[in-house]
Amino acid sequence: MAKGKIGPADWAMRAVLWLYALVSIPLYLWFLHHMGDRWGQRLPADDDLRFWLPIVVPLAAFSFTTMSSTSWWCSTEARPFLLGRRGWRFMMVFVVALSLMAGFFGSAHRDFIAVVLTVMVTTIGTVGLWLLPPALSPRLLDTLSSRKAPAGPS
Repeated sequence: MAKGKIGPADWAMRAVLWLYALVSIPLYLWFLHHMGDRWGQRLPADDDLRFWLPIVVPLAAFSFTTMSSTSWWCSTEARPFLLGRRGWRFMMVFVVALSLMAGFFGSAHRDFIAVVLTVMVTTIGTVGLWLLPPALSPRLLDTLSSRKAPAGPS
């Protein structure tokens, strides 16, 4: 494919990724805000976390997941980027644990259904955030398929 020319496969993949991101990311961030707020309301009135939970939980999930996925998508074995191909795991475990805690503790009924719903929304949202960097990439199909070190600029 010629440089600068975007083919139909690239447009189709880009449309699918953007559609998924436009649906999943706002849903996930709203879920985290809402559950963080409900979780905060159960804390004592003088606890500062009542104010900060609905703000910090979605921001942490967005920033840590985006940083981890950008690192993974942009890294190769020869050229590590940010956290590299292996350093992203801890941040993702933190985001998933934070999301599951917010969903469970913010739920009105702490039962099996709350856990299943929280796991579903967490999965949908983290996948959407994980796919955001390749959706923003100008070389989408190269980003998705190539794992070799890209040629450096001359």
